[in-house]
Formats: sequence, structure tokens, C-alpha cells
Amino acid sequence: MYWIYFIIFVLMVFVPSFISKGFFGFSIVQTQEYATLFLGTLGFTLFSILERRLRKDEQEKVKMIGQMSRTSKDLTHSYSYIGEINRKLDIMMNITLGFPESSDLALKRQGELYDSIMEAIHLFGKSDEFMIRFTNFLTGEILKEIKSNKNVNINFSQKNCNPERQVIEDEKLLAVSSPKTMNNIFSCIIIKKKNLKTKNNDDLETIKVIAMQALSLFMFMRKNKTDTKSNKHSS
Repeated sequence: MYWIYFIIFVLMVFVPSFISKGFFGFSIVQTQEYATLFLGTLGFTLFSILERRLRKDEQEKVKMIGQMSRTSKDLTHSYSYIGEINRKLDIMMNITLGFPESSDLALKRQGELYDSIMEAIHLFGKSDEFMIRFTNFLTGEILKEIKSNKNVNINFSQKNCNPERQVIEDEKLLAVSSPKTMNNIFSCIIIKKKNLKTKNNDDLETIKVIAMQALSLFMFMRKNKTDTKSNKHSS
């Protein structure tokens, strides 16, 4: 494109040589001036067109870079989301497949089974401070508490745990109770929130399932202990 400007510049320089007489009633000087003005206007017009085209190309380039950046972020988010979903599925599968089939096996693997449940709560609850509380629904007696670590201190009144009101949430805590009771016992997962946003419904429903699994495991262990004591007394 720049060679056109060069040609126009050369023509403007040699206008006096090319035009040696007047045209259309104009004198030689006037004809040369008009020819120079025309060539200058032509050069300016071509320059403006080129500048607009370059500006448009630059805007499209910036837009394309922005789209590529957003696409890259979306892909990163998608890969992260897929990885998280796969991990959640693996954990839920471990809980389901790892559920005891016999009492002897259960007693040996009790810690391992609870660890799988605690890992699931950590992942779905997105917090490392939480506990599972097992309570007698009729008397309000707390039968057992399992904490994510021994230093966890969660001040949550037992009367707020209620299987009839399955989810209780405020700015600091999220409590999810098991949907059902077993022999008038229910479980309640209490999570100290790290993220102030409300958990999405899918995670809440999954935490309810985990609470029910924890209750089933607790009742299984409780029955085994009762049966073991009965056998000892009878023998």
C-alpha cells in the first residue's frame, strides 16, 4: 500500500513538469495547484481508508484475543469441573461399595468406612471443619460425634438439628440432617462454612445422602456392638 503514497508524492513533485499549460480556462499555475490539491486529497483519502482498516483489524485482533482468553478460562473451568465430578463419583462409589457385608468385616474397617464419609463431606461441603452428630430424636441425647479433626470447635445447638427441617444455614454454618430416622436416631452433618455463598441444590442433596449413609453405618455398628454384648452374656 505504501508504494501508492510514493507514486502520489512523485507525481506531486513533478506536477510543474507534467502540466505546462492551463486547462478549462484555468491558468498554468492554477491548473498545477488544482492537480497538486487533487493528488494530496487522494493521498489523504487513501491514508484514512488504510488507517480505518488497520484500526478495525486491531479491534478484531483484541476481540479475538479476548475470546481466546475466555475460551481458555472456560476450558480450564470445564476440566476442573470434570475432575471434581469424577472425584465426587469416585468417593460416592467408595462409600457405596465399601459398605460392610458382614459384622466381622465392619468392625475391622470401621475407621476406613468413616474416613470415606468424612472425605465426601470435605469435598461436597468445601470445608475442612465439620462434624457428624448422631442423636436420639425422642430424647435429644447426643449419642456420638465424629469431627474432621480433634481441634474443631463448632458451637451449634442440638435443638436446631431436626430431620423434619433437613437444611439449616446461616452466614457461618450449614447443618444437613438425614432425611429419615432409624430406630428414632438421625444424623446431622454440621459444616463451618469457608465460602459464604449458599451451597447449590445438587451438593445439598448429595450431603443428605451422605448423612443417610453415615446413619446407616452408625446403626450397623451399633447393632453389631449390641449383638456382641448379647452373645457374651449368653455364653
